[in-house]
Amino acid sequence: MRKIIGQIPNLITSANLFCGCLACVFAGLNQFEAAFWSVLLGITFDLFDGMIARLLNVTSDLGLQLDSLADIITSGFTPGIVVYQLFIRSGVLINDFKFNFFSETIVFSIAPLALIAFILPIGAAFRLAKFNLLKSSSSDFFGLPTPANALFFCSLPLMIAHPSFSFIAPFFKSAYVLIFLIFLSVFMMNSDWRLFSLKFNDKSSYISFVFPLILFIISLIIIFLYQGAGFPLIVLVYLLLSAVRNWILYQA
Repeated sequence: MRKIIGQIPNLITSANLFCGCLACVFAGLNQFEAAFWSVLLGITFDLFDGMIARLLNVTSDLGLQLDSLADIITSGFTPGIVVYQLFIRSGVLINDFKFNFFSETIVFSIAPLALIAFILPIGAAFRLAKFNLLKSSSSDFFGLPTPANALFFCSLPLMIAHPSFSFIAPFFKSAYVLIFLIFLSVFMMNSDWRLFSLKFNDKSSYISFVFPLILFIISLIIIFLYQGAGFPLIVLVYLLLSAVRNWILYQA
């Protein structure tokens, strides 16, 4: 029975991985809304697998590694595909390639510049590996969490298509802007910038509850107004609130 209970968190992690695989399929088919909600569902599973493991007292190294492997698909590879498709829509050049491999002739088309999008999963992989090796008692995140990064990029197509953001849509349709955002996000994921988490313990101060509560309230308002298209704003609010919190706790 104990072994069966021990697999419950791993099943939840597997659900995260499954959602990530679905999201990759949807993103490849330009079904961006379905891809976004699949990623969001996967991240929800990711939020609860560790919580359930601690609740059941069945945490394990296997679960930790499985969690990161699932995240690299849901929060790493999927954003890469989404941004690759955004590059295609920005009008970057698509080249045809042909070469012979033994007796086979292989023909394919690809946008070389758009391959920059896959720096995102590479950066996410380094971020996750760094997180696994981190020895810290702090509940804070160091660097932008890969799920937050995934929500930002996977919701960009929804923001571009939403009428309320028509004034800024051309900005995000630029290949140069996409390249800038990619390198900025990789830097932020692997930086040492403190960002508050949603995990609490008995030693948490009141301020540890205040900022997540503010984020939650603002997020509800944004989702009510813009649905999935508002998630880039939520990520930006998260970064801003973390900066304010850091100033209060460590600079003031």
